[in-house]
Amino acid sequence: MLTLIMFAVSLSGVVSLTVDDLYPYPYDNVTTTDDQLLRRNDDGSSSAIPISFPYFNNVQTSAYVNTNGDITFGTLLGDYTPDAFPNGSYVMIAAFWTDIDTTHVGQIWYKRNNSSDLLTRAASDVQSAFSDQKHFNPSMVFIVTWHKVPYYGASGKYSQLRNTFQIVLTTDGTKSFVMFHYLRLDWSRNVMVGFNAGDGLNSYTVNGSLSDDVVNLVHRSNVGVPGTFVFRVDGVVIQPADQDYTSSKTGMCYPKA
Repeated sequence: MLTLIMFAVSLSGVVSLTVDDLYPYPYDNVTTTDDQLLRRNDDGSSSAIPISFPYFNNVQTSAYVNTNGDITFGTLLGDYTPDAFPNGSYVMIAAFWTDIDTTHVGQIWYKRNNSSDLLTRAASDVQSAFSDQKHFNPSMVFIVTWHKVPYYGASGKYSQLRNTFQIVLTTDGTKSFVMFHYLRLDWSRNVMVGFNAGDGLNSYTVNGSLSDDVVNLVHRSNVGVPGTFVFRVDGVVIQPADQDYTSSKTGMCYPKA
């Protein structure tokens, strides 16, 4: 069984992301032809989105954007109670898998794009994160943004709590990368973050998952930019960005002294 746990280093005295640091989405409701808005719902999903994305040594051909903070491949998922990884039931990328309800407030935007500006940005981000990817030239970018989403059943003073986060997928057809961006995390309720192969064996869990500590992802990073994480995901083993880290025997990563 291969289960990797990542320890994301808390960064103090730094400024978190702004909305302009995220990949573009209609936070101001000004849309482009590529922008798709998931209907208001509780535990819902998009329809199947055609995609070619190498993931855990398999090429995924259809993706679903799920309201509850994740993307699944091959089948949609309405489950609102997260399971620990690995799990043999679904192929998933989870930025913040938990019980989200957009019936009344919050938006979930997604788009697949191959515009030159976004491809150039994705190439730069990957090349900066991985020293061996200086020639990475992506052919596709897929962006999903959960904008100011509340948790299910939020009431009273808690009804004003909102989370904004994003998943970005990019690939050149062979090598694939995923970026997580966390702009705002006001709340957490039993949240899972990471990658699941769906074979019951291979997965990668981001440290802080299934605990209240997960809200601190806005202050952490594996690329030195608070709220930003980059991973290579096409192989059996998920690879975090190769920053100046050393590994412990537990598989956790710590900054070098």
